[in-house]
Amino acid sequence: MSKIVVFTEEGFTGRTAEFKNNVHNLEEKGFSDVISSLKVIGAPWVAYYDEKFDEKQRVFQQGEYATLDDKGRFSSLKIVTDELDNPEIQLFEHVNYQRRSVTLRQETSLHDIGFSDIASSHKVIGGVWVLYKHVKCKGAQLVSFPGDEVPSYVPLAFNDVASHVRPLLPKP
Repeated sequence: MSKIVVFTEEGFTGRTAEFKNNVHNLEEKGFSDVISSLKVIGAPWVAYYDEKFDEKQRVFQQGEYATLDDKGRFSSLKIVTDELDNPEIQLFEHVNYQRRSVTLRQETSLHDIGFSDIASSHKVIGGVWVLYKHVKCKGAQLVSFPGDEVPSYVPLAFNDVASHVRPLLPKP
């Protein structure tokens, strides 16, 4: 069974809680803005800075995270239950799926294909994708789910800044 175990202190110490389902509001569980380390077992999880899965986000795949760069900022958690096989995403140069586009099926540095800092909208056709602000999976993240059609990155300040994309992989 997939789950996430969160801790209020670095190094897996402090108060702890285990979640097996989405948590719309961590404040109701006494864990809003206090998570400093975590463990993911099974399916990936997405941690959101705002409640109800809104605003800035960060994905965590199976593993242990003893120290978090953005510790103490999460307000909701969502388990990735979507099918992760056959990933595919379309990136478009302009908002509303306009102009030049590229279709990707694997992790790609957008710099390598001449599409870095260009994408302004996208459609996820298969899998769950993470778009990164910087190459080598660095910087701010935007997690997109199957069926997501994002006509513009403006709400998360992702317009013309994506430099790397990767699909989440099925759990080992």
